[in-house]
Amino acid sequence: MKLVRLCKNTFIRNYGEFGYITSQLTKHDRVYNDAGGVFLTGLSRKARTVENIVQELFAKFEDVDFKTINDDFTDFIDELERHSYVVTGQSEAEIELKEPFFSYAAENPKTATINFMEADRKPGMTDTSAFFYEHFHERPTIFAAQIELTNRCNERCVHCYIPHGKKTTDLDTDIVIDMLNQFAEMGTVGLTLSGGEMFMHQDVEKILRHAREKDFSISVLSNVTLIDDQMVSLLKDVNVNVVQVSVYSMNPIEHDSITKLPGSHQMTLAAIEKLLNADIPIQISCPVMKGNRQAYKNVLTWAYGKKIKAQTDFIMMAMADGDTSNLAHRISIPETEELLKDIIGVDEDYQQALDLPPKTLDLEKYSRQPVCGVAVDNICVAADGNVYPCSGWQGYQVGDVKNQRISDIWENSEKLKYLRTVTNGSFAGCLTCEAKDYCAMCLVRNYNESGGDMFKINQHFCESAFLNKRLVEEYKNSKVADSD
Repeated sequence: MKLVRLCKNTFIRNYGEFGYITSQLTKHDRVYNDAGGVFLTGLSRKARTVENIVQELFAKFEDVDFKTINDDFTDFIDELERHSYVVTGQSEAEIELKEPFFSYAAENPKTATINFMEADRKPGMTDTSAFFYEHFHERPTIFAAQIELTNRCNERCVHCYIPHGKKTTDLDTDIVIDMLNQFAEMGTVGLTLSGGEMFMHQDVEKILRHAREKDFSISVLSNVTLIDDQMVSLLKDVNVNVVQVSVYSMNPIEHDSITKLPGSHQMTLAAIEKLLNADIPIQISCPVMKGNRQAYKNVLTWAYGKKIKAQTDFIMMAMADGDTSNLAHRISIPETEELLKDIIGVDEDYQQALDLPPKTLDLEKYSRQPVCGVAVDNICVAADGNVYPCSGWQGYQVGDVKNQRISDIWENSEKLKYLRTVTNGSFAGCLTCEAKDYCAMCLVRNYNESGGDMFKINQHFCESAFLNKRLVEEYKNSKVADSD
């Protein structure tokens, strides 16, 4: 008798009239309505017989015979199994043997942070990214949430957006557990746990295990310097989506000069090796500033050699309290040009993105879309219990989980309601800008750097966009010339 269950890396949610399925292993997802949405409700993490599931589904359809439902559902799960969403077998032991899993031994392990919007392009299937842009803009839903378990940190990175003087607080464990329960009730899929340094929270194990019980796709942001063998086992046990860690340089002195923690480079790389050996997905972030502006290429090369995804960000964010002193470490436009040439030349993900159609191809549609997901599909709770649109925007409080339900904040906060009216079209000058497809404009960066004006775009951002445009065009032209 055929059994079926969800793969351990598969997550299902129901959003009213449609069902959603995603895999943190393949980084693919799908949206189903009508019969497909109903079929998803029959799948679970417990192996069940197809016959029993079909018996339950049969009661949900009118004027459809049992054989038709059985045949359609069998085809449905067979197709899902081919794309690693479910696993089937004649016994639970067979299912366990067939379970797909992440491994760095694979030719191309997928370690990029999941964005839940990469449909595997079955003919006729809705493009999930386009679908959610429209759906969540009309019906805001907390699709992903970030919780800063603590703002305490053992490092003092020179570019950090959290003022060092405020790194003193842990979020109460009972509050975290209650929030996880609330997010689960609201249909949240992605959960990011961060800090400060999250592993400084004394109840991090309890929190991670409860997050797994509530069936989130869990991502971890950490400097990993405090991760030991026990923590590696814990992360493996709770099946995290990814551990994202910053490596600032392959030169220990250069790296430690940014973290201000002697020995941090050695501790970080040692922990990364532990995670690699345990086949725990890792993503390297290499924020670039004056102190490491020559280091990105070496970090990327090192990461690629270990099959780890790597990314960078070179437009720093001012501190959440409006202090811009950390921007003294931001690279200049000439230094940005040097960096971008390296990125375009060696960053595989960036090169692939160059082949995508312009995001403003349909300018009317683009103008209606939100600038990003803040207030539309994600939210952040900081270590003090205050709720913010995103982790860096901690000068714009929208609620307090110590005194309010998350659903009340999400539905009734006037500040969130206002943010939902802000779209790309709110920046009229940007819509006519020649560099709009190369821009990394960000509301929180605007806000923190301007003293509280989310609409005031810093000239540095604009200059970076035009620089990016010129270099990308030069790169494409050189490729065409080489092929002639």
